Amino acid sequence: MEFISLIFRLGVVLAIFSFIWGLIQFALTVLRGGMPLPYPIALALKLIQYFLIADITILFCTARTETVQVDILLSGFILLMYFIGKMQNQRNRFMIVQIQGRAMGRQQQPAPKMNLELGVIVLSMGLFVLLVIQPELAYNPLSEWFYTTITDIEKTPIFGFIFKVIGFFFTIAMLFRMAGAFTLILSGQAFQKNRSNNGRNNRDNERFDDYEEL
Repeated sequence: MEFISLIFRLGVVLAIFSFIWGLIQFALTVLRGGMPLPYPIALALKLIQYFLIADITILFCTARTETVQVDILLSGFILLMYFIGKMQNQRNRFMIVQIQGRAMGRQQQPAPKMNLELGVIVLSMGLFVLLVIQPELAYNPLSEWFYTTITDIEKTPIFGFIFKVIGFFFTIAMLFRMAGAFTLILSGQAFQKNRSNNGRNNRDNERFDDYEEL
């Protein structure tokens, strides 16, 4: 039950952070006259976003003083699953857009560079490990502002309830994703390169989109 409670609480924190970050991205888009950001800039912003998520997760764990070490270990695993799930969803969305574009005769968009996207995840998890070793580095004005704002929004009656509902669905999706990952590992399918298996796994991933796609 403690693990499920941790997923739920962390899900609420991530949901509120994503809401705040979405407002920032919307403001940047408005400043560009509605034009999407170039991919290098979007990738750099994603790296900053993931760094902040890793930072805020450490602040979240240290605030739960009763089981800090266990919470940090489990939160790191949840964070890794969360980042991988977002990368999978990005790839799936691109494939859907490409199919729709071909059907309507639109110009095809360049594919996201999955190696760079994976690099962002690796760097973010590397920062998470560094902050586990040196937690005092997590305390800086930017991350503390985000975390304070998140906790303030969580305490509001209406918005707090909405994000708790999102946190509930995040918990369900994360449990399904973890169960699917463990099933693949135990069955040995995770180590096979059979295309039919890969196709089936991609379809399974599409069933459990991250709550953040709002």
